Amino acid sequence: MSEDRPVYDLLPAVHRNRDAELGHPLRALLEPVEDELRRLREDIDGLYDNWFVETCAEWVLPYLGDLLGVEPLAASPHGAAPRRAFIANTLRHRRRKGTPATLEQLAQDITGLPAKVVEYFQLLGATQHVNHPRPGNLRTPDLRDTGRLGLLGTPFDQAARTADIRHVDRGRGRYNLGAVGLHLWRLSSHPYTDVDARAVDAAAGRWTFDPAGRDLPLFTRPRGGPTQELEIPAPLRRLTLHQHMEQLLSGPDPVFRIRLPEPHRLIAADLSEWTRPPVTADGAPWVAVDPLLGRFTLPPGMEPDRVRVDFHQGSPGDIGAGPHDRRATLATALSAAGTPWPDTVDWQIGVSRNHAQDPSGPSDGRVVATLGEAVRAWNTRPDQAPGQTGVIVVMDSATYREELTGEQRIEIPPGNRLLLVAAHWPSGLTPRPPDTPASAPGPFAAAGPRPHLVGSLEVVAPGGRAARPGELVLDGLSIEGQLTAAPGDLDSLVVSDCTFTDQLLAADNPRLTVRLIRTVCARVWLDGTVPGLRLSDSILYRGKAVIAAAADVEIEACTILGITWARTLTADNSILHGDIRVREPEQSYLRYSYAPLDSTVSRRYRCHPADLEAAARVAPSFISDRQGVLGFYRLAADCPGEIATGAEDGGELGAFHFLHQPWRMADLTAQLDHYLRFGLEAGVFFAD
Repeated sequence: MSEDRPVYDLLPAVHRNRDAELGHPLRALLEPVEDELRRLREDIDGLYDNWFVETCAEWVLPYLGDLLGVEPLAASPHGAAPRRAFIANTLRHRRRKGTPATLEQLAQDITGLPAKVVEYFQLLGATQHVNHPRPGNLRTPDLRDTGRLGLLGTPFDQAARTADIRHVDRGRGRYNLGAVGLHLWRLSSHPYTDVDARAVDAAAGRWTFDPAGRDLPLFTRPRGGPTQELEIPAPLRRLTLHQHMEQLLSGPDPVFRIRLPEPHRLIAADLSEWTRPPVTADGAPWVAVDPLLGRFTLPPGMEPDRVRVDFHQGSPGDIGAGPHDRRATLATALSAAGTPWPDTVDWQIGVSRNHAQDPSGPSDGRVVATLGEAVRAWNTRPDQAPGQTGVIVVMDSATYREELTGEQRIEIPPGNRLLLVAAHWPSGLTPRPPDTPASAPGPFAAAGPRPHLVGSLEVVAPGGRAARPGELVLDGLSIEGQLTAAPGDLDSLVVSDCTFTDQLLAADNPRLTVRLIRTVCARVWLDGTVPGLRLSDSILYRGKAVIAAAADVEIEACTILGITWARTLTADNSILHGDIRVREPEQSYLRYSYAPLDSTVSRRYRCHPADLEAAARVAPSFISDRQGVLGFYRLAADCPGEIATGAEDGGELGAFHFLHQPWRMADLTAQLDHYLRFGLEAGVFFAD
């Protein structure tokens, strides 16, 4: 259509020809007009989109809510509460207010968490009347019903109780007249596909689903139905697996799958003692699975070299390596060095142990089976001019047993940049390998694969300066080993959404700045020549957690359990639970953080504890302080309010600050009274 054509093209040809003879002054004059016309068209198109709650801009939502008389949610930070679903379902909720289903949907719309409503007044044990018998409200549970006994203390508990007169809205009592409990699950269930199971003892048939060999429970897969035991993200019980084996393992996306070269049958078992299933006389062999420990055992005679599994596993938040969507964090990592990454790259290669010639891979077919081959290809490429950008994409969730150190280490020539990322091909940059068309291939998605490296990784930047920084970016990797920046001239090392079971070590790089973004690492150790360390939304948990005596350390919303040494230290919204020693305290400060009173930082602003009296009461408490356990360093429900809401914006301190949980809970409790029946009061509890 003519209105979509540039204004300059609408002019008569005689004027355009004359303009070309004069050097296009008229076209230059009309370019600002064209920009304003484009903005006007976009604004008109946006006006139509803003008529509907499904397509409107974020700033329009409060106005649409005001038209419906919706009480505004708390002034939470941008993106803290999913307002769109809450406003879109307002009329539906009002028509059904007072029902448990509406309260559950209301909680999910406001918090984004699965919810289960329990009417505790229905579970009060009472003397039975012949005109109103209630067989379910028996005072004594049936001790023979192991299924119901296993649900005691959970939101699905149906055992009757005596009355508790404390108020449920204060979280103290539950079983009382008018008491309603709203249970929320903070853990999410992530699918892991084509993962290499870990052989604890292959000869004895002992395997774990977790590629690092940890005992982690398998999770159920939420299916979007009513809030039942099989529909919420929670550890899968042994009895539940036994009773619903066919339902849980059927369909295209089962709760878990074990890929073995021969047909087999699955049975649920308690494998605390690694009990091996017997050999069947006829038919398919048995494979015993313990969902609570994430273990499985194979029968005698079955000793495969490799077992690939699919399963679902719980996560307290999108920190560390995982199959969650990491595109936003990757964009932050690529811009962390300050110099923008280009839209196109000069070199690329894919890594896939499962299919070295994946049809969905890069157009030039350059997919190798090991990380070592990809690193050698990068190190030995023929044209290594300054300013080049390369990408190594790990395309599966396999386990790679390699030592990328010494002669196999990654080399970053002066002015070169390398991105080592777990993602599906094609890439988020627009890769352009040699001898391939500029249009191939398209962008990649940094989500899904979670490769696990058993071994250490080393990077070195040979001496030399260039106009652009020499940089290595790691994203989405699980490394069972150490990451080392060897002596050289590396400018930037960025680690995002990674998990290290060992330390990050950097030595003799006088221009290096190390950045950790949403990463779980045992500790960071920088020698006296490394000048900078930046930590955000990360967890460091071992002993001497941060040793950077010559570096300027900046910490934003992190949880650090251990000693912190630095030249200068600035920390915001963080938990520093350990000794703090700073060489230049007058240039350091702590804001809205938890830190010991005897730290050498001279300036503290609204930090906790404030004095010796508060120190005896205010301290962070976590669901678990053991790496690899569900709820690892996530604040517990009984954590003091100074920690749970002590951040600058009213959020929680520590690495999970980005979840904005206090804001969501405040918004939910503010709305509950509008949807409860008269005489009822509701309490909010965390089911996990």
